[in-house]
Amino acid sequence: MKKIIVSIVVLAALGFGYWTISPLFIDKKVSEEFPVQEAGTLSGEVLAGAFIGFDSIHYGSGDVKVIKTEEGYIIRFEENFNVANGPDLYVGLGKDGEYKGESQIAKLKGNIGSQNYVVPEDINLENYNEVWVWCRAFSVGFAKAILNPSI
Repeated sequence: MKKIIVSIVVLAALGFGYWTISPLFIDKKVSEEFPVQEAGTLSGEVLAGAFIGFDSIHYGSGDVKVIKTEEGYIIRFEENFNVANGPDLYVGLGKDGEYKGESQIAKLKGNIGSQNYVVPEDINLENYNEVWVWCRAFSVGFAKAILNPSI
């Protein structure tokens, strides 16, 4: 019986170790086009920013835009987006340097490349001024972009 319990514990530890460490060595590249809008439905870019990381392990770079459509808002990570990969990464919003968990938008599609995220209707963008890549499992930020009005 002890051997079975030890085996289960070892397998669980190996699985957890793989889940937490493997993303550091595996990149997932995404190359999404911006959704083609019917004439008149695209209102334009309203906010823009550039990602920065927090340290040498949690790094990020690249441009992000918030684009208004008649249907709502889309957060667009541009082709130059690059963030350290990690377990359980999500896209969310923050305000003045603090991630707001209630603003979680979606699981990060990939740690490199262009991607689009539709902002849910129940999220009011006026309450936030940052886009974050957040590790939900360990409650740590990987990168954030301060949003500024687009000219």
